[in-house]
Amino acid sequence: MKPLSEIKNFAIQHQEMLAKQLGVNSDEAFFEHATRNVQGVQTALKISATQLAELVKIVEGYLAPKFVKNCLKPLTKHSRGVIVD
Repeated sequence: MKPLSEIKNFAIQHQEMLAKQLGVNSDEAFFEHATRNVQGVQTALKISATQLAELVKIVEGYLAPKFVKNCLKPLTKHSRGVIVD
């Protein structure tokens, strides 16, 4: 896990907005939020879908492939809750 402040090309104003509005400070937290709640992150940062996709690509380069794969995997809902493999 890497703080967003250590990621090149990740604007400081975006880091501050994410921390303030969503409590997101790390690459993993950002990637998970951005892939599962695209509209929410886009609204919080006040950026277009294209700009968000670019940020996601930048951050993805810092993450373990297994983490990326798990985030992109759809959640499976069961009557007793959500099961994440």
